[in-house]
Amino acid sequence: MPEQSAHSQSVTLSLPLEEQWTLHHVLLDRIERELAAADPTTIDPPPVEVFQAFEALDAGQTRFTMAQLGAIQTILAEYHHSPTWWELERPQLEALLHHVSSAIDGREPTLSAD
Repeated sequence: MPEQSAHSQSVTLSLPLEEQWTLHHVLLDRIERELAAADPTTIDPPPVEVFQAFEALDAGQTRFTMAQLGAIQTILAEYHHSPTWWELERPQLEALLHHVSSAIDGREPTLSAD
């Protein structure tokens, strides 16, 4: 069987609604960060996989490509270490980061893969 690329292999994460909402909020915040900046040229735009993951989640899906999961993992780690108001959602961020990291490593017990 040929090996699938990170852009075609996908997994479905089984996330509680609270974690889905947190992920939706984090992705939206990251997408809008550039627009809200006083000087948008100082902020790199998010990768296209962030937009794709947000659109999937916004449509009620929790199926992501490995490339999207990688982008999500990077953003979750960034927000997890942020000293801003994300402190209030730290438990959800930690749980999400665990789910996503486990899915990337192929250890997530609550996923189905294609």
